Amino acid sequence: MVERFNRTILNHLSLFVSKNQTDWDTHLSLFLLAYRSADHEVTGFTPADMLFVRTLQLPSDILFGRSSDTPSSPNKYLTNLEARLESVFARERIKLASERMKFRYDSGATGHHFKEGVHVWMYNPNRRRGVSPKLQQTLEGPYTIVKKLKDVIYRVPNAKPKVILINRLTPYRAIDHSSM
Repeated sequence: MVERFNRTILNHLSLFVSKNQTDWDTHLSLFLLAYRSADHEVTGFTPADMLFVRTLQLPSDILFGRSSDTPSSPNKYLTNLEARLESVFARERIKLASERMKFRYDSGATGHHFKEGVHVWMYNPNRRRGVSPKLQQTLEGPYTIVKKLKDVIYRVPNAKPKVILINRLTPYRAIDHSSM
């Protein structure tokens, strides 16, 4: 789980660091705030909810008027706490999430088949001296499939047209930096 979280951090930081990677630490605190205040897919709660048993109040919540979940009395707080703790640790939610993850993994493991003219990202980890390879972007493109040579071999235009195996291609989805 720690390795998976580290990969999540590195994937997000690689979108925002400069070419020389000297500013990665300035982006870390904002990423962690966003991660801690976003609902987790498995539990349905934010990490802050699970740790503090209350929702983080962000400046945007104050500006746009999201209601506070602060209870009016200690008894009401204890009642709310018991109800939330029961729902946080509901095994059925975790089991359903596990089944969803298995389905998603199985659907991705079967591989993609691309048609000519479809946009794709190409996996191409360029290694540069003096910078961390973990923070470098590994996907290039988008490229357009020029021709399907075989079931697993495609031609994409680059500086020179390249012949690429399917395991280095992934479907194109635009990365929206403004929403992160």
